[in-house]
Order: sequence, then structure tokens, then C-alpha cells
Amino acid sequence: MSDVVVDSSEWIDFFRGDAKTVKRLDRMLADDRIAVTGPIVAEVSSGAQTKAAFELLRKHLGALTVLPDPPNLWQQVAEVRFQLSRRGFQAHIVDLTIALTAYANGNTLLTRDKDFKVIAEVTFLDLDLC
Repeated sequence: MSDVVVDSSEWIDFFRGDAKTVKRLDRMLADDRIAVTGPIVAEVSSGAQTKAAFELLRKHLGALTVLPDPPNLWQQVAEVRFQLSRRGFQAHIVDLTIALTAYANGNTLLTRDKDFKVIAEVTFLDLDLC
């Protein structure tokens, strides 16, 4: 059962061959613990250097559990972004969709992106910040 959403920052390190990241994600992949969201698939695959690499990334990421968007996602994005902006933080909309989708599906978010730490303060997202 997938219980961890792996963010784009981790996938980029994984596909670049970062030994620590490869070891961590290989274990999680073997245990079928990893999920992704549509925006993560789009972010990672769009960074491919060739059409063949693009198709390969989409195939591999698409084989993972792709979490459904929660009901009223865009209303939630607007609400959380509003709350964060009152604190002086302008969250990226894609990051908010990832965080809210992980939270709604009961998944931990594994990431290197420190912006998620601020997002977690108002969403109660379970965060594993590498």
C-alpha cells in the first residue's frame, strides 16, 4: 500500500543517481510504498532531455499509484494560499496541490523543498523533509 508521496525534488535526485536517494527510494519502491500526484508526474517528465526520456519517465511514474485530487481541490488551494499570504509567504500553486492531495489521501510527503515546511504549518501535512 502506498503511503508516501515522493515529491519532484526527490525524483530528480533519484534519476540523477544520488546514492542516498536511490537507496531510500529503491527500498520504498520494492515495498510498494510510493505514490505520486499528477503535478509531480508533469514536473518530473517535462524536465526530460529527449522525447524517449520523456516517454520513459511518464511510463515509470505512471506505473506508480497516482493519487486522485481531493474534492474541492481548487477551493482548498485558494484558502490555504490566502492563509499563507497573510503570513507573508506566497506558496506555489503546484506545491499546494501536491500538499493537499497528499494530506487528503493520508500520505506523508517526502521532499527536499523547504517551502513545504511552511505549507505544513497550515495544512497539517505529514512531512518528511530530507
